[in-house]
Amino acid sequence: MNILLVGFDSQRWGSARLVKALHAAGFHVAALCAIDNPLAKTRYLDKHFPLTDVLSSRHFESRLARAMKEWDPELIIPADERVVACLHALVRRVMSGGASCLGKEALGIVIDSFGDLAQYDATLLKSGTLELARKLGVRVPDGRTVSSTDAAVSAAATIGFPVYVKTSFSWAGQGVSFCRNTSEVAAAVTLARPRSWIRLRNLLKRVMHRDWYPTETAIDVQRSIAGKPAMYAVVAIQGRMLAGFAGITQQTCAANGPSSIVWIGADAEMERMSKIMIRALGATGFVAFDFMIEDATGDIYLLECNPRPIPVCHLGSRIGVDLCAALKAELSGESHRVGEGVIGETITLFPQEWQRNPDGIAETANYIDIPLDDPELLRAMVDAFDDTALAPAPAEKPVAVRSFKSRPSLAWR
Repeated sequence: MNILLVGFDSQRWGSARLVKALHAAGFHVAALCAIDNPLAKTRYLDKHFPLTDVLSSRHFESRLARAMKEWDPELIIPADERVVACLHALVRRVMSGGASCLGKEALGIVIDSFGDLAQYDATLLKSGTLELARKLGVRVPDGRTVSSTDAAVSAAATIGFPVYVKTSFSWAGQGVSFCRNTSEVAAAVTLARPRSWIRLRNLLKRVMHRDWYPTETAIDVQRSIAGKPAMYAVVAIQGRMLAGFAGITQQTCAANGPSSIVWIGADAEMERMSKIMIRALGATGFVAFDFMIEDATGDIYLLECNPRPIPVCHLGSRIGVDLCAALKAELSGESHRVGEGVIGETITLFPQEWQRNPDGIAETANYIDIPLDDPELLRAMVDAFDDTALAPAPAEKPVAVRSFKSRPSLAWR
């Protein structure tokens, strides 16, 4: 059974790590991506289809058509949000009567690999996710979608400081500003709001077939919740959650940045809220939801949806919730039971924690998720960071980066 992963962004380590888990579950995995994408580096990939331009929708669509014809995938998995946005635009164009070089069968697979067309915005855009969640009675932070600086300042005053100002299409902490007063809110909106030259650029992008990128999305003003970031990783088919597990962040790379140390395990409330959202979205594939656990009350708030694999998706087998095995069983018509007797575990993510603290990662007592058996992917992770930011580690430690780079055959013994 074949899976096609599609990647645009060049530092999405979670999707690259997922390839091994998909392979272990019995899938054959191909990737459509640039040669420098981490997906192209893992030794568990069965086939690589090169993608030389990730901006032109015309170029991408032709390469996608070729890959699907040769690989005949059962499912397409987007590795990042830009892929989701591009494929959403493709589906919408075709459903509106536009032409496509994809055949009818290939187009059907693309459509089936995502959720309900009517919920595309709720899947990809923060404002759409929160609007849907409110309608469903899922707890979300108090917030407003605004269209001007004055509206943002007024919303912040009503909600109460501090607040976050968020662009609706963003990820990994980008497009998010923490604001403690009205001047900071005004500055954040000015930074996020498209100017006239951006509109001119958008016109040029349309002419060059690069207009699929959602540059003029909504801006949200949202109450800041003091608490601990959390997540729930899911695999689903047509709105039915097959398996999922929670993650609670112990450490992040930076403020509003990706998690670097995470506890993974079961959480009944995050599971309940995720099931409600998955059903409403009609979601298929790997999806994750970001939450905040409020310190003062313990209440859990939904923040956003990630319509692609997150960096912990491949780790579920360690706690008895193998997302890839659940997907394989569902697509094969086999029975599969997950989540019985789940025991939580704290995971140090690589290279995220190494990026945050190169000196201290070797001292952690947690399980360090380093791909020791995947040397080219490991080399790509090492090469992604500047040597000058790294301090030498003792030879007996598992992160002797300089030894690895000078003598690759040693890897990390």
